[in-house]
Amino acid sequence: MKRLLTIIITILLGVLLHFVYEWSGRNPFIALIGAVNESTWEHLKLLFFPFLFMSIVEYFFYKPDFKKFFSSRCIGMLCGLMSIIVIFYTYTGIYKNVDVINIALYILAVFISFFVSDKLYKKTESVLPPVFSIGIFFILTLMFFVFTFYPPDINLFKSP
Repeated sequence: MKRLLTIIITILLGVLLHFVYEWSGRNPFIALIGAVNESTWEHLKLLFFPFLFMSIVEYFFYKPDFKKFFSSRCIGMLCGLMSIIVIFYTYTGIYKNVDVINIALYILAVFISFFVSDKLYKKTESVLPPVFSIGIFFILTLMFFVFTFYPPDINLFKSP
């Protein structure tokens, strides 16, 4: 039951982050975590930041094994982000870009992230060293911050 609540909160926070930049009057601080345009990259923030936030909240509430928890969360998060990229570009290469499908894809990616994370946490010891897991979260956070204002000139960063 607590997993479902975490997933629902993560989904709702991501939906909120889709709109909060515009609602804030285009505040540059809000731009760091909220989507500033319709690019795939900016939509990855909608999974990344709520997933990271909920992971931190869960860590402090439930006190899981530090090594296993952040290792499994890191891999789960990467799987969710990659699923958005792979599924989005696959389906839009075959069909047209459809908002309802994009929303379903986002929800699926949240489920994938938590599913992979939970399976890894239960079945294995730490897959990644803690410093590596935390480093990946840190590097991705920096990338989201930097590429919000200085996006590379590739399709991942362009609004459709």
